[in-house]
Order: sequence, then structure tokens, then C-alpha cells
Amino acid sequence: MHKIESASVIALPRTGALPAAVPGALAAGARSARGLGTALVRLVDTLLDWQDRARERRHLSGLDDRLLRDIGLSRADVDHEVAKPFWTR
Repeated sequence: MHKIESASVIALPRTGALPAAVPGALAAGARSARGLGTALVRLVDTLLDWQDRARERRHLSGLDDRLLRDIGLSRADVDHEVAKPFWTR
């Protein structure tokens, strides 16, 4: 069996105030969580952009030549656009 040693404990003043280092650590944790949230939002936004781009290219490839002429595109323009990877603008 292992003997468990007692951990050191920080004694707080009776007022319940936090030690001076704790508020800074909490603020840093909040900033990093906010940064993580921002990064996550950007990632989801990028994924949704890619999905929209792929869907629009599929839709464009399904248009007939008359509709393409109406919007000023040729079949070659569409073929060039559809051949691009979804992450390329």
C-alpha cells in the first residue's frame, strides 16, 4: 500500500477573499476559454462556407445551357468552377 501524504493547503483570510494570484489566473482562464470559443466559431464558419461552396457548385453544374446563357456563363466556365476543390474560392 502507498502512504498518502497530506497536501499543502492555502489558508484563506477569514473574509473569504482569494489570494492575489487567483483572480489573475481566473482571468487568464476566461481569456483562453474565450479564445477557444472564437477559434471554434471560426472553424464552424469555415466548414459551413465549404459546404455552401460545394452545394452551389453542384447546383451550378445542374443548370442547362439556356439558364447559363441567361446568367452570362458558358458550360466551360461552369466546368472550370466545378473542378475546383471545395476549399478553393
